[in-house]
Amino acid sequence: MAEDSKTYVPPPSVGHEIGVLFGFLGFMLVCMVIYGVVWTIGNKRSQRREAERVERLKASGLLRGEKEAVPGT
Repeated sequence: MAEDSKTYVPPPSVGHEIGVLFGFLGFMLVCMVIYGVVWTIGNKRSQRREAERVERLKASGLLRGEKEAVPGT
């Protein structure tokens, strides 16, 4: 009976806790990937809008060069 009291018996909830742990890690990785994709799409859209804005400024004659646009330089 002394040996029975020394053996380790894990609580029955250990499997559930490990499942929750790995489930959270998996969910976090999925969210990180989705965030990265959305961030990349947003950056590409912003760069495209900025390029279109610069082209419109050049077409209207307001933007000829970086230094020329500032008076007195």
